[in-house]
Amino acid sequence: MRRPDVPLSPGPAPGTPRRQLTPLQIGVLAIVAIVAWRLSDVILMAFGAVLVASLLHALAGPLVRNLGIARPVALSLAVAGLAVAVAGTLWLFGQQIAAQVVALGDLLPRAWRALQEQLSHYSFGSYVLADLERLRHADGMVVETASRLFASSAGAAAATVIVVFAGLYLAFSPGAYLHGLLRLLPLDRRERAAEVLSDCGHALHGWLLGSLISMLVVGVSIGLGLWLAGVPSPLALGVMAGLAQFVPVIGPMAATVPGLIVAAGDSPQTLMWAAVIYLGASQFEANLVTPLLLRQMVELPMAVTLFAVLAMGVLFGGLGVLFATPLAVIAYVIVRRVYVEDILGDRFSDGQAAEEA
Repeated sequence: MRRPDVPLSPGPAPGTPRRQLTPLQIGVLAIVAIVAWRLSDVILMAFGAVLVASLLHALAGPLVRNLGIARPVALSLAVAGLAVAVAGTLWLFGQQIAAQVVALGDLLPRAWRALQEQLSHYSFGSYVLADLERLRHADGMVVETASRLFASSAGAAAATVIVVFAGLYLAFSPGAYLHGLLRLLPLDRRERAAEVLSDCGHALHGWLLGSLISMLVVGVSIGLGLWLAGVPSPLALGVMAGLAQFVPVIGPMAATVPGLIVAAGDSPQTLMWAAVIYLGASQFEANLVTPLLLRQMVELPMAVTLFAVLAMGVLFGGLGVLFATPLAVIAYVIVRRVYVEDILGDRFSDGQAAEEA
């Protein structure tokens, strides 16, 4: 459906000189940029709250459309459903997952040494071992990393609680925050800005639901496959693989390494089966699950996704990596709606966008 041609801002009349920023305005913009940079972690946490609110609205939407209930009631049901699902999962599998995570931490260094020993029996092993020798302090680095993660776990838990509760506030009263944001814009731009924000919200809804389904499919398939193959700690490795799907490209690659190391420490045959399982789950998700979900998702070009993750990781660390893809989704929508349509005057359908991706 084509949108009416509503320019974001009218261009200057012929012969009208362009308005230039004053030194005071430039100084204010510089101060705002510096403050935003220093508060980047807080801003990313606020974006995390937006993701929580978007997820709740995405879950409540079908209840509103199909059952005709009020949105606050649907949101309450969505919150209750999520709470029951999380509590039920922890009750059924929490103890097993925790035990397997601890066992995995003990198993990885031993599996790493076993892999080195197995490689030493092959002719090509000396070349590989020469590179592995540079990682002879890997065990110490693993312990150090685990210690840092444990030390920061309390802060991460507190940040998660803040993000969740802020997301609840945003979900139940989005109008107050949206209208407050629109009031920062000139009157003639508010209507178009509201349309663009609505498009961003729909894009986030689709991406979140698609990501959750993808995480579930990959986590279950890898966990079940590793269990059938006899790989140790299959439940923990499956959970790790599912959660890693939230960060495209890099996340699945990083989650594959521990599983292959553990499998290699068992036997070459187990390693082969583990590699087949990880590759098969990846291909199943990429060639069957993702195409079925593309109608509800913004299809980002793979290179854009990869460089967005890398750039956000360099700039903002772990939080940047975590939120890189949803931020890229929003940026993609804004570029299409504001720059391509309003400034350049070009238009293309979602089908054309998918072809370009």
